[in-house]
Amino acid sequence: MRLPLHELLEQLGVGYVLGGYQTHPWSHMNYETGQTCSAEVRMGPDEDELEIELQMMYDTPPEGTPPLQQLMNMVAKRQADGKWEIKILRIKGENKVDAFSGWAGKACELFRACTRKLMAEDMPDFDELLDDIFRDGRRTGGSTGQGGGKQPKIKPGQLLDVKKGMGF
Repeated sequence: MRLPLHELLEQLGVGYVLGGYQTHPWSHMNYETGQTCSAEVRMGPDEDELEIELQMMYDTPPEGTPPLQQLMNMVAKRQADGKWEIKILRIKGENKVDAFSGWAGKACELFRACTRKLMAEDMPDFDELLDDIFRDGRRTGGSTGQGGGKQPKIKPGQLLDVKKGMGF
């Protein structure tokens, strides 16, 4: 996925073009649970790299969870043709570059879904959003063992074969 900068930023939920050292942050704290979720898009000093981050902080972390958990990290770089391409994608520390069809677009969609929740002053359920956006091939075009196989090949002449009296 290679896009002009303004289109990439739009997909991430940033409504303007960032300059060097500029950031666009989102944050929401749930005082009852002691959770804070923050998201940020940062432009590098030379305006040739964007870093996109989503993290969860806990006052009292759940068992086995660190107090600061980086849920998502992406890095997009400006290419020689001036368009931008996501080069790094980590979800919960795992490299997801080329892990599935449409990975970059889905990553932007996941980030934006989380920031929409933050703007609505709601804590995003990252795992639920992740599952919804990346699951079972309905949105990814991937194969999950449901449905099946190849698309049938139909020649246009088979549909409207006037000579044989077929058609609509």
